[in-house]
Amino acid sequence: MNRNQTMLAVGLEVGPGTLFQTFGLGHIYAGRFGAGAGILLSYWFLQAINLMLMSVWIGFITAPITWLAYAIFCPTNLLGKPNE
Repeated sequence: MNRNQTMLAVGLEVGPGTLFQTFGLGHIYAGRFGAGAGILLSYWFLQAINLMLMSVWIGFITAPITWLAYAIFCPTNLLGKPNE
């Protein structure tokens, strides 16, 4: 992937990930379908747990932390890996 394609992949990771909670789309675009699907499903799974934890108020703390971790980790992981 050239630089423009890499930046598009990062944009797909950050933009829709922030707005629609779909972290992993940039990895899928970059050709890493397994990693992208894993990130997407793991994020949704963790947020489902956070939703259940909201009944005891802990989820209101852990949900934003989960979102922030994925918002930082996913694009960084996408940029840090060498292109195959």
